[in-house]
Amino acid sequence: MYEMRIAMRQVRSQRKQAIFSILAVALAVAVITVMMGLLTGFQSELITSSIENNPHITVNPKSDDEEFIHLYRQLSARIAEKEGVIAVSPKYLGQAALEYRDNAEGVSLQGVEPLAEDMILKVSEDVVEGDFHALEHSKYGILLGDRLAENLEVKVGDRVDAVFPGSKPTSFKVEGLIHTGTAADEALAYARLDSVQDFFNKKGVVSIIGIRVEDPYRANLIAASIEEDTGFDAVSWIEANAEILDLLNTQKVFVNIFYLMIYGIAGFGIANTLITVVAQRTPEIGILKAMGASKRSITRVFIFQSALLGGMGLLLGCVLGYLTTLYFQRYYIIDVPQEMYFGLQTLPMELDLMNFVLAAGFAFVVNVLAGVYPARKAAGLDPVEAIESA
Repeated sequence: MYEMRIAMRQVRSQRKQAIFSILAVALAVAVITVMMGLLTGFQSELITSSIENNPHITVNPKSDDEEFIHLYRQLSARIAEKEGVIAVSPKYLGQAALEYRDNAEGVSLQGVEPLAEDMILKVSEDVVEGDFHALEHSKYGILLGDRLAENLEVKVGDRVDAVFPGSKPTSFKVEGLIHTGTAADEALAYARLDSVQDFFNKKGVVSIIGIRVEDPYRANLIAASIEEDTGFDAVSWIEANAEILDLLNTQKVFVNIFYLMIYGIAGFGIANTLITVVAQRTPEIGILKAMGASKRSITRVFIFQSALLGGMGLLLGCVLGYLTTLYFQRYYIIDVPQEMYFGLQTLPMELDLMNFVLAAGFAFVVNVLAGVYPARKAAGLDPVEAIESA
């Protein structure tokens, strides 16, 4: 195919311009793949955090006027029978103070059934010292967030006193420490459900019921079914995080606009190179047309040239993007304040093949289109005028 040979010869003859065009495309693809890796990692971390660190569905009292769920065992049994539900965990939530010697800290005291709660949130995976399941055999055992324990200056085996107005002070033995990596570690305390109910003088009631389902993305449907069958308020993780998920969708729109701008800049670079080639090679184009080359053949020469420049640029860009993403993912982890980034500890980066396919594919299309105008301009030259311009 002689058009391809001519296109390659012209690329080689305009090496400096070709190199700058290739670098423009490469940098565009590299920047976009890194940003896509960041966005994909952010979305993945946020959704994983929402799914794994919280119940998929939370059942609350029927109305805002009611503070507790009564007959929770019967309700839990009904919910557990629903299709798609794999675990149900009733929980009592209360605010109290823990005291150890001269230290005192406010805590979120959570009364749970350890086996059920572990199935919901996999709490035992966050235990850094001791054993979460020790609560099963210790009515007055307690697990503390590691930062809370540090503030209280307690260690596993020590005893702390829980204090709450109107309740009898109760001594709990520290059975373990938990590290979730979030601000909750400063105030989190787990104890057995029955002991917490006794402490707050609230026997037979719970604050919420947590539910884990097989498919987290069907949580809305199952929550709606629970509400219809029981009359209790059931909130899925999707509904609870609706604002954040909407923010992600809005973020996608602005990021896509940014992508288009970068691709456009790279496309103009290639278009500028080809327009320059048309101006410099006008006599040669005229000779080709005088020798019988059709407008279609001349157009193909410049489209092929655009594809060559764009193709080499996107390959180089994918390599640069891959290496940069890998570097930030493995060797240069960026710590961020949790309050600024939805509780995430590090800037998340994710290597996703589809990001590279989309970036490279779109960049290739844009850069081929960038060659259309120069190609049409070259094909439209009058052969006599083109030769006389030499």
